[in-house]
Amino acid sequence: MTDALDDVTVVCVTYRSAFLVPTLARTLQGLGPSVIVDNASDDDTVRTLRQALPQATVIARTTNAGFGAANNEAMRHVKTRYALLMNPDCDLGPDDVRELVRTLERYPCAGAVAPQSWRSDGSAQMCFRQAFFEPPVRTAYAVPEATCCARWLHGCCLLVPTEVFRRIGGFDERFFLYYEDDDLCLRLQEAGHACLFEPAAQARHAGGASSAPDWRITLRKHYHYLRSRHLAIEKHVGLHAGLAYVAKMMVAAPLATVAYTLLLQPKHLLKWAAWTVAAWRAGLERLLRRASIPGARP
Repeated sequence: MTDALDDVTVVCVTYRSAFLVPTLARTLQGLGPSVIVDNASDDDTVRTLRQALPQATVIARTTNAGFGAANNEAMRHVKTRYALLMNPDCDLGPDDVRELVRTLERYPCAGAVAPQSWRSDGSAQMCFRQAFFEPPVRTAYAVPEATCCARWLHGCCLLVPTEVFRRIGGFDERFFLYYEDDDLCLRLQEAGHACLFEPAAQARHAGGASSAPDWRITLRKHYHYLRSRHLAIEKHVGLHAGLAYVAKMMVAAPLATVAYTLLLQPKHLLKWAAWTVAAWRAGLERLLRRASIPGARP
């Protein structure tokens, strides 16, 4: 009798994640083959991975291409029917993976399925919701009792049919960090594939712990959040909506940066300063693109 795990390859992207390797190794030892791409970490992540997981395929990039690009690179090495895209700070057991496989086999039109993940404090993490541009639900997040469809699935843990993922082109590599899971889910649905949430499968997810804490990494994450949100709005809502968002942030972000500087709140200052740089860069890039188009109005 074959095991469903034989049809699954775990795909994981790391960046300065050496401190997570012991837990990740324990998780992967109970699962099938694994492919790990490291995004040019400057710590001991690659060496630690190769020592702790000699059976895994570990690919050490010399440049950080972003989360989506690294996942796409890993997916080129997957030979199984399914791939489990999993963050290094995520943990789930073999039976939970089998449950995800059974869900995809019950619904062959599906393009992805996500488990319910739980934070370190025991609270439920929001693992599905409406599309980012749709009106938010005003009720508290509640874990449903049965499998359901969703417009968005949390990208910390996704089981995808390998062929479907490749057919739609994988992740859009323009998203360096953030919103790549929104974009993937929306494109899967546009291609006729449902995105499913499976509460019977459980995962543990620390959340925000995929890389070692560092103010420079935090600054970079905030910067890419705004860049990716702008790209997602422009791609899935429209050019004018994207322009309106950037214009609003070009005004609001510098004002908020000054306010939090005066209030001596470095955490918020860091975020709004990064958003200021990202908004103004996006705005200037848009102006330069328009200027380079013959006949375009200024």
